[in-house]
Amino acid sequence: MPDPRRRPRLPAAVVAAVVAAVAPLLLAACAFGPSFSTSGPCLADGRAPGAYHDLEARIPRTIANRPATSVDSGRNCSDAALGTFVDHGVHEVRFAGATWDEGGGNGVSVAVLSLPDRALPVAWAEEFYQSGAEGGKHTGNIETSRPTYPEAGSTFRLDTLNDLSFQTVVVWADGPIARVVIVATQVGPTASRSVHDARVAEAVGAAILVDEPSAGPGGPSGGPVLPSPS
Repeated sequence: MPDPRRRPRLPAAVVAAVVAAVAPLLLAACAFGPSFSTSGPCLADGRAPGAYHDLEARIPRTIANRPATSVDSGRNCSDAALGTFVDHGVHEVRFAGATWDEGGGNGVSVAVLSLPDRALPVAWAEEFYQSGAEGGKHTGNIETSRPTYPEAGSTFRLDTLNDLSFQTVVVWADGPIARVVIVATQVGPTASRSVHDARVAEAVGAAILVDEPSAGPGGPSGGPVLPSPS
């Protein structure tokens, strides 16, 4: 666990977009508004519970029997929300996510990202999160690695210190979509890196169990979690 005496403050949103990350880390998602629509041309960023049932069906609703605090889905089309996706000619990213707010600065988010008309190259999702973290004015201790998790295989992992929050983003490909797990652990005298890593592995395992869309519409309402380019 990073030295708690070092307090580089993570940007208010190192990635606030596709899922409103427990401690924001990537795609900036807007609340459901009158200009947001799930069909037709994407004219405004937005999200809402049940917006895209097929994507929400790919999100676990529980982790170790703990129900998600919130579940929703949506799409982003503004350059600010899309970040580096724009460099690849992407004009719309759809997403779904669930968040587990554990209190005390601890939390977990599990999300999926997709493109409406083709498969999403996982390298683009990796670039999006890394660029968001590196572009943050107060992000510190950024490290990337390629760990392997059972069933998920090789993944992209980014670890960073956000004020007194140690945050990890794990991204991997699942067919045409990209899966994302974000875990935030409050740094303190009793904080343990091994416990944090176990929480990451647990969240990845829960996401892997959802192989095919099967969950119904329903589920808790609210907003998921992810980093934003700010």
